[in-house]
Amino acid sequence: MKLSAEKLVGVKAQNVTADVDVTEQTEHTINDILFNMYEHRLCYFTYTMENYSNQREEVPADKHMETVVAATSGIGTQNTPFTGSAHSETNESYTKDTFFIPWHQVKDFNEDKLVFAGIEQQRDEPKECYSFRTIKDWSVIDQDGEKIGKIKDLIIDADRQQVIGFSLSEGFWKNLFGNDDKFMPVSGKPDWANQEWKIERTPDLLLKNSAEEI
Repeated sequence: MKLSAEKLVGVKAQNVTADVDVTEQTEHTINDILFNMYEHRLCYFTYTMENYSNQREEVPADKHMETVVAATSGIGTQNTPFTGSAHSETNESYTKDTFFIPWHQVKDFNEDKLVFAGIEQQRDEPKECYSFRTIKDWSVIDQDGEKIGKIKDLIIDADRQQVIGFSLSEGFWKNLFGNDDKFMPVSGKPDWANQEWKIERTPDLLLKNSAEEI
């Protein structure tokens, strides 16, 4: 079965671990997919969790008087006593944490839903991986510097659990064959410095008209 990375991003992910607590049973939304840089195998699905925290601070009720003193350089307030009443104010802070679901914890996935088991999600960004959202819209460039096209999507073979091809737009074929997207088998590697995908183009590297032809 061939799947679109573009369509997998945004699906709901459900943790089906039996002893997971109620807060972890909440569905998450997949926001990226990571693949091995060399074999293009599925490594991780990612989702983010938003964290809010409230901190309460005791503020004197007549703190406005301090502002008046500062604004008027103390004129007429030298003998004004500050009363001792106070009230609480709440300061809110907001953070986002990214979680990485390892492939071995994924029990099932398709373009509608992802099911995983386990409560040990990795938080640190893995090395030797590339993410779909990072390389999306990168140009595919051959050894002569010619642009083959722009990465629009990644085609995933669910049975082999790896990327097998690119969906390309804005390529040299536009003037010859029209505006339809083309497909090509995955090869090459990311050029992080230039934000391009570099390949070695060979005579047998032919663009396809559909993902099923890869």
